[in-house]
Amino acid sequence: MLRPKLVLALLLLSIGFVLCPQGSANAAKYCMQLRGATAAGEPDCSFSTMDACRARVRHRGGGHCYRLHH
Repeated sequence: MLRPKLVLALLLLSIGFVLCPQGSANAAKYCMQLRGATAAGEPDCSFSTMDACRARVRHRGGGHCYRLHH
């Protein structure tokens, strides 16, 4: 049989995993729309931060970023 301390440690570890928020499951997505792109085109919503989106928009020549709302 497992030692009580080991059982307690495993129990606490599993409870902590369930109670702690899992960022990747609820991560906000940010989208970019490049200047001159049509609204019918599919936006690039692969950014997890607004800063990353803005950096890509600047690199690609301009446009805007927005947060994707579900």
